[in-house]
Amino acid sequence: GEVIARICDDLKDESEPYRRMVMETIQFVIQEQGPSQIDDRLEEQLIDGMLYAFQEQASDDTEAMLSGFGVVVNALGLRTKPYLPQICGTI
Repeated sequence: GEVIARICDDLKDESEPYRRMVMETIQFVIQEQGPSQIDDRLEEQLIDGMLYAFQEQASDDTEAMLSGFGVVVNALGLRTKPYLPQICGTI
């Protein structure tokens, strides 16, 4: 949870390659540690940052963002329900 908390805001960085790297790191951390250490506030920051990073993509390489999005949503499970309208509206 601490690693994600430290880098979550970097999903809104102006550098697209950096945002992609942050997303890949978040994906890796969640795959290795699971979502149990993500509290409600961090969960909200994470979803917000992922949506921003997805919307700001300029390149055609959407695989990293979509893959990371999928890992986070699957890991959070029912906790993502409040965000589904916003997620569906963006993707």
